[in-house]
Amino acid sequence: MRYFLLMLALTSTAYSQEKFAVYFDTDKYVLTPEQSKQLENFLRNNQVVFKKVTGFCDFRASNAYNYQLGLNRANNILDQLPIEDKALISVVSKGEDFKQNAALWKNRRVEIEYEKFIPLEETVTKEEVVAEPQPLSIHTIEPIVDEYPSELQKKIINANVGDKILLSNLNFYVRSDEFYPESIPVLVDLYEVLEKNPNMKVEIQGHICCTPGRDLEEFSLRRCIAVYNFLVDSGIAEDRMTYVGFDATKPIFPLPEKNEEERKANRRVEIMILEK
Repeated sequence: MRYFLLMLALTSTAYSQEKFAVYFDTDKYVLTPEQSKQLENFLRNNQVVFKKVTGFCDFRASNAYNYQLGLNRANNILDQLPIEDKALISVVSKGEDFKQNAALWKNRRVEIEYEKFIPLEETVTKEEVVAEPQPLSIHTIEPIVDEYPSELQKKIINANVGDKILLSNLNFYVRSDEFYPESIPVLVDLYEVLEKNPNMKVEIQGHICCTPGRDLEEFSLRRCIAVYNFLVDSGIAEDRMTYVGFDATKPIFPLPEKNEEERKANRRVEIMILEK
């Protein structure tokens, strides 16, 4: 006895759960032109349903700072999604609260979770229907990354032994060795150069304004130590750094200064390249 199976080719549709990632420079929540192009190319696919946008940061800076930065990154990408009712999409900030990748740039990202429309071709017999399961996948595109994206990093990496580099925008509260929050990106830039160049050694030099001679409270020294401790806590070896406070003995402008601009220039932190 012979048996014949009727084979039918049917075309249907399904959605696969996928993710797309874009990456950010340190302490930034606006994409580089290269990453903006990657996002633009992705968004040209109209057969997707957006579900969730999640922002991530690397481990540097405080938890609160990284949470807000991750949220800023997620909201920035949400604004660029081509949908009218953005309230339907879940927006989340992971901050630094996830398993960090050793390649720090991979932590500075936003992931878009979406459902992708795909056609399914199934073979149907009289006896059974077999459909291949659709696996979850993460679709990522390796970005073009500038190894030293900030102006400070470029100055440090191009400096010679003996050169001094001013840490612009590294500011402290008045009569204190506590950083303003806006100073963190400067410290992160310095950390990244030292982390990528393990043979580099530096001296951290502190200066204050206004008061001639020595400062009994040693704020210039204490601020150097604050920079030193930040770098040590971030993983830079102690023997790669020294520090010294000069108080107001090495002003750029003569004391007393004529205005706030001169005072600001005199109260500064610099690094001197000892070895490369």
